[in-house]
Amino acid sequence: MFNKRTLTDAPVLWNAGIALALIVYAAGLFIIPMEPDATIYAEVSMEMYQRWDFLEIFRKGADWLDKPHFPFWITALSYKVFGLNYFAYKFPGVLFVLFGGWYTWLFGRRFYGRLQGLLAVFLLLTAEHIIISNQDVRAEPYMTGLTIMGLYHVASYLRTKKFRDLLLTSIAMGCLVMTKGPFTIIPIVAGVLCTLIYEKRWRELFNTQWIGCASLTVLAMSPGLYAYFMQFDMHPEKVVFGTTGVSGIRFFLWDSQWGRFRNTGPIRGSGDPFFFVHTLLWAFLPWAFLALYALYRKTRDHFRRTVEGESYTYFGFITLFLVFSASRFQLSYYLNPLFPLLAILVAEQLVMISRKRNYLKTFAIIHLVQALLVVIVFIALQHFFFRDLPGWLSLVVMIPMLAWALYIFTRKGMYLKKIVFATAFVTLAVNFYINQWFYPHLMPYQSQNTMAEWIRDNKVPADNLICYDTEEQVADIILARVIPMYKLEDGTPELLKGKLAYTTPEGIAKVEAMGLTTTVVKEFEEFHVTMLTGTFLNKGTRTQALKKRFLVRIGDR
Repeated sequence: MFNKRTLTDAPVLWNAGIALALIVYAAGLFIIPMEPDATIYAEVSMEMYQRWDFLEIFRKGADWLDKPHFPFWITALSYKVFGLNYFAYKFPGVLFVLFGGWYTWLFGRRFYGRLQGLLAVFLLLTAEHIIISNQDVRAEPYMTGLTIMGLYHVASYLRTKKFRDLLLTSIAMGCLVMTKGPFTIIPIVAGVLCTLIYEKRWRELFNTQWIGCASLTVLAMSPGLYAYFMQFDMHPEKVVFGTTGVSGIRFFLWDSQWGRFRNTGPIRGSGDPFFFVHTLLWAFLPWAFLALYALYRKTRDHFRRTVEGESYTYFGFITLFLVFSASRFQLSYYLNPLFPLLAILVAEQLVMISRKRNYLKTFAIIHLVQALLVVIVFIALQHFFFRDLPGWLSLVVMIPMLAWALYIFTRKGMYLKKIVFATAFVTLAVNFYINQWFYPHLMPYQSQNTMAEWIRDNKVPADNLICYDTEEQVADIILARVIPMYKLEDGTPELLKGKLAYTTPEGIAKVEAMGLTTTVVKEFEEFHVTMLTGTFLNKGTRTQALKKRFLVRIGDR
């Protein structure tokens, strides 16, 4: 039989899949944050925690106007509870993703059924870029949880008219805005607005309830507005982005958002209208092809006006997806907050095709091919990068999961279990290997943390430590201090002499050109670990990709 009971009668598989996902997340909690983005969040949160000032944001001791406050507030509080460490930085982000998983379950169950809700949360928690973002934590895990929270409560409000739902929607949207700006509420606003227009619910559309919702949202985000006002608008003499008279509120609400969309802001991208299409193909693996099918079916059904279920998730996803595609500033992790919506759409369609044998066979074959490719990538990575076999813990987790997946794939029929569970087991097993074995061996090549750990372990005084001609934030967390950074052109004899400097060969040359002496204390191998290349991954050619970094003492002339 090809029906949904094939999935509902498999509690052991559900429990094993969810448990393995949590184990994968836990393994990622203790990996050193990666330069530069994640470490910037960690370092800024550290300064907020050490100053215990939640109104002002500083980076390397200077006023910082780039990202809003909410993630820094949460992380600073986590530092207070757990201490200044990697776990404390990442843990809140993982909690917000799990929080998003809970709301994904609630949404799917309420609007489709218990199985769709269970499927949706399972698809969300096992999507590749969600796994990556729970290891390389930035702002997106917070947005992932808050987006589906806001959409769930506003959709529930339109059913029940309970004020509590409207209030929680406003709180979610206020926190979203304080996480990464006003564009973050587009999925919620567009999901409701487009649905009401599509369903011709004009009375709901023009109801004064939305004025109340907007007012509550502004109230919820007012702490961030007040903080920006006190740090920047009250001090027009501060130099920000090379100029004075900068309004923090204006930058936050307008310049930053529109500047990124138009690619005229201080940080710029290249812009490709198909960037998020091909990003989706890997970021939502192993469910990407199901996602494309679900989006096709939902789009077709909306044009034909044969939609079953709700439209909030479809319009919320597609609107922001198109906005991102039209933007000139694009990064892969921008899609993460949309993944709960996409997971709900995919879960709905997967249940709908559960009686269609041909569809199930086709997707089962696609997922088998995906699983084989994932295993081949794992074998190739292990072969080329390492000289030894994976550690025992990786093998203890991976071998049973891969064997279980192989058993399901080789059984006759069982197409839904092949599509859902066998595929997930392969994906999670390899991601556990990556988090537990690969990244711990990769991160020493991020020389900033290797340098800081060497200083800490050898009890080298770091009071006069600086970074010259290089950037770092992660050493600040390891050494629990703000380490000044200087560009090559900023170096002067008065500034550099007597310092312990983490620097480049060019930095050493510049120092010696000033007539100062340098003594190499320690030499490190450096590679930008967020931009892996074949030359680096191949242990036979790796030395060609490595750069040199030095810890040097700078003496007088």
